[in-house]
Amino acid sequence: MVLEGVKIIDMTHFIAGPFCGQYLADYGAEVIKIEPLTGEYSRSANPMYKDKSLYFAAFNRNKKSLALDLKKSEGKKILSELILDSDVILTNFSPDTPKRLGFDYETISKINPKIIMTHITGFGQTGEYKHKSAFDGIIQAMSGIMHLTGNPEDPPTKTGIYIADHLAGIQGVIGTLTALIQRSSTKKGQLVDVSMFDSLVSFLSYHLSDAELLGNTPTRAGNDSTNVFATTLKTKDSYIYIAPLTVKMWEDLCTIIGRKEWSSPESEFYHVDGKLRNYEYLKKEIEHWTKQRTTSEVENCLQKYNIACSRINKIEDLIHDPHLNERNMVNEIKINKKDEKIIMPGIPNKLSDNEEEEDVVFIPELGEHTERILKDMGKNKEEIDKLVKDGVIAIK
Repeated sequence: MVLEGVKIIDMTHFIAGPFCGQYLADYGAEVIKIEPLTGEYSRSANPMYKDKSLYFAAFNRNKKSLALDLKKSEGKKILSELILDSDVILTNFSPDTPKRLGFDYETISKINPKIIMTHITGFGQTGEYKHKSAFDGIIQAMSGIMHLTGNPEDPPTKTGIYIADHLAGIQGVIGTLTALIQRSSTKKGQLVDVSMFDSLVSFLSYHLSDAELLGNTPTRAGNDSTNVFATTLKTKDSYIYIAPLTVKMWEDLCTIIGRKEWSSPESEFYHVDGKLRNYEYLKKEIEHWTKQRTTSEVENCLQKYNIACSRINKIEDLIHDPHLNERNMVNEIKINKKDEKIIMPGIPNKLSDNEEEEDVVFIPELGEHTERILKDMGKNKEEIDKLVKDGVIAIK
């Protein structure tokens, strides 16, 4: 595994931080998830399956669970010992919480100058909004993403997934790996400051310039692309998305639907600007053809000519998708030691020299690895028993 030998302390909760840690664990890093003795909050989050949270399972595979009370001095001591021997510490607590609990970057870098701290928050470690409460929907609203999502006549709409949390987690991975690469030459760690707000704003691409330089007001356009003709159309039984973006695709589409004259260079609809000016007319006319056919018929016909298109899949359609299954993106993975399995998305980046682990327990039980981790740290049975008795740790 490509990250084998990298040791990471995961002190995160909910989505952004755990997703970051899971991604690194998927590639072989040893990720020790430190949880309170009652467990990370999302262990009880819906949806639940046989007393297991699928929410928790989705962000915590391949990790080791260490149940530790950080409010007790012995708990803090154990954390300090782990920091001394680790490469990275991940957190997505509010900006001041690490300092209050005694593991802010200034403190841990004195214990281990080579350690990297990746701290994911709503708005970052600096700035006017530093202490503002942040959840995924709040970030979508503030970033302008919500303003761009939905139909023009409808209210601003959230995306169907927790996109701010996921993107911040991915940025956390990128920042962590970048810092690890730099450390190989500097021999020093550093603080990686990741903001959910920054992460979403970074995906606005040309929209900021569109507003500032061209005086436009980017807003909701539904399923219509705003700079090319690509949209969702009704069929006889559902919907299909088409994107005839090349000249050849447009020419073939025009021929198929009986409007060959639209593909002439003299036609108002030949160039992109003309298509955009006549969006609603073109949609209505093309729908005369698509609404007379089923989605499968339309899709099969367009694909014969390599015209980019797709039916609108429901989530359950993806479970048996042959392409996704061939690429191990719909994985059955153990959820417990009874070999019960659940389906979760696989690892998206396929590295030719990286072997994916098979047959792993998907979700660690609370405190499942506590005893093993402490033994690896050199603690004997009597010391571990005392820590349990004193309420410093919990063992599964």
